[in-house]
Amino acid sequence: MKFPGAALIVSGFLLAGCSTAPKPDEAPRPPDVKPVPEDACGAQTVGSLVGETLTDELQARIADRSRAAEIRIMEPGKAYTMDHRSERLNIKVDDQRMITDITCG
Repeated sequence: MKFPGAALIVSGFLLAGCSTAPKPDEAPRPPDVKPVPEDACGAQTVGSLVGETLTDELQARIADRSRAAEIRIMEPGKAYTMDHRSERLNIKVDDQRMITDITCG
């Protein structure tokens, strides 16, 4: 036999393939998540204002009535993040600043 070292190496790989892998660790527990109220931003409270023209005074009234942690005015043609924040009130307006939709997110 010309390559006795090669035979030892190959047999070593074959024996290594027969060994068992260590037991994997258990998956960590998922974090505790508090349930979010359905209308956390107050959209239902101010939803009747759809169709009104958004002015600074109306925006202040919406902020007071909704008690939303944050208000975002969404105008056509502008870019916005897609992250969902249940406590944020989104007020969608058209080109004439008429309110077309009020949602949480």
